[in-house]
Amino acid sequence: MKQGSKGTLGKYFVVAAVRTGDPDFLSREIKACREQHNFTKADEIKFSKVTKHSGPVLLEIFQTAVNAGCSFGAFVLDKRHFDPWSSREQWQGHLFATDRLLRGLVTRREVGVVLLDHIDVPVGVSYGDALVNSLNQRFGNKRFATAVSLDSRMCPALQVADLLASSVFHARKKIEDVGLEAFLEDRSPKARLSKGIAAALGESHFSDCRTSLLKIETSHERSLTELKRQRYS
Repeated sequence: MKQGSKGTLGKYFVVAAVRTGDPDFLSREIKACREQHNFTKADEIKFSKVTKHSGPVLLEIFQTAVNAGCSFGAFVLDKRHFDPWSSREQWQGHLFATDRLLRGLVTRREVGVVLLDHIDVPVGVSYGDALVNSLNQRFGNKRFATAVSLDSRMCPALQVADLLASSVFHARKKIEDVGLEAFLEDRSPKARLSKGIAAALGESHFSDCRTSLLKIETSHERSLTELKRQRYS
C-alpha cells in the first residue's frame, strides 16, 4: 500500500492510499506511461501544478494505476469535528489519520506492507514502527508486517496516492465553497482532473463510498471519543 496526504492547514485533511499486490509492476507501468507522453522531466506528478496541457497526462497516469489492478482508499478528517494537531505533535496527527485509512484496506487473510510519504518526526522515533504497532494492536493480530517512509520523488505509486488525496481535497473544498453544481460545471484544470480521477473510479465527486475499487470515509463526531480514548490509554 502507498500513502499520500493533503490539506494539513485547512478545514479538511485527506490521506489516501493505493492498494496493489505487485508494486514493481505498477511502478513500471507508470514509468512507461510517462515515457510515452514524454512526461519525464518533472521530479513528481503534482496535482498542484496541473495545467490544461498536463491534466490529460496526469489523468492517464492515474488510469494506468486503475488498469494495473489497484484499488484505492481515502480518509477525510474534518477538523471541525476535532483536530488531532491541536494537542499533539504533527507526526502524531498524521499517524491517527493514516491508521484510520489503512484499517479498512486489508482483509483478514492478508499481511500488508505500507510505503509512506516521508514526514518529519523527532529524532529516535520510527514513524513506520509506530504506525504498524498501532494497527496490529487494534486488530489483535499481525495484519501489517512493516511500514517504511520514502521520498515520493522516488516512488511513482506514492505520487498516484497524492493525486487521489489532492483530488478528494479539491472536490470537498470546492463543493463546500461553491456547491456541487458549480463544481461539476467547473472547467478549470484542477476541477477537470479531480472529476476525471473520480470518474476513473466510478464516482462523480468523491462522496463517501465503499466499492470494490474505492473506499472513502469521512470523520464524524464519534471520532472524538476514539481520539480521547487513545490519548489517555
